Amino acid sequence: MQNIHLVADLAEEATTIAKDIEATELFDGPRRKIIQIRLRAGATLSKHKAQEPITVFCYAGTGVFNAGNDLEDTQKLHEGILITLEGCVHHEAVATTDLTLIVTKFKEN
Repeated sequence: MQNIHLVADLAEEATTIAKDIEATELFDGPRRKIIQIRLRAGATLSKHKAQEPITVFCYAGTGVFNAGNDLEDTQKLHEGILITLEGCVHHEAVATTDLTLIVTKFKEN
């Protein structure tokens, strides 16, 4: 059994998911999926939810992360911020500057 898994070469091409938003799947394994999301300054990754628990790591840039049914909970984003969120919680991200997020979705066994 191999213990080390190369997650990704971050130079890989991204998939455009909306104007000014790109996503790159870095890893998709049996227990977790890791995605890099890049938002250009001023872009909003609009309200959505994941069925599974997630973490959101702000790799670069600044912005705001909102969560809750009415997006009532707010966390400012800057390099080094790590957020954890239970499954089925609505959330969105708004980029103040160009923003890079690393999202991990934790799958059930």
